[in-house]
Amino acid sequence: MLSAVILAFDASRAAAGAREGAQREAIARTLASLVEACVAGLVADAVLAGPPDSGLGVLAEEAGCGLVEAVDARSGLARALAGVRYPDVLVLRAGHAPERGFVDELRDAHEYGERTRAHVLRAAPHSLLTRLAPRLSEPVGLIAPRAAFGAAGDLAVLAKKLRAAELTTRARRTI
Repeated sequence: MLSAVILAFDASRAAAGAREGAQREAIARTLASLVEACVAGLVADAVLAGPPDSGLGVLAEEAGCGLVEAVDARSGLARALAGVRYPDVLVLRAGHAPERGFVDELRDAHEYGERTRAHVLRAAPHSLLTRLAPRLSEPVGLIAPRAAFGAAGDLAVLAKKLRAAELTTRARRTI
């Protein structure tokens, strides 16, 4: 079983008022994309990590997940990891949702002994370059043991550090 951590830190807060509703919808779609994994018994609990005073408390309560408020993604991830129940963790950036087949791939990876290896989910290709070289796509999710996360707050750095295996499933952007 996995615990899920959804990182809801938006790098650009310039248009906060107009985009706030769209951002909440994207977070809700990210949480909804994990329902199939919950039903399959792969994801047991979820924690939403976001900035303070962002109004995510209502969304977390409606989704039935925990809420961690922090000023940046690094401290939010650290606080969320401290509160999860299971040793294996799926960290997913809000606004992205795993595509179909994610649950089957994850189940296969766990059943065939790759449970101890980290796995990275990358953004769906959005240009010719990322279609030709999918490893150039931005990492938007990571599955790893909780202890492996350490003090890293950036998924790209962490994926490289852990030499994470690529899941062929991509994460589509929901914003």
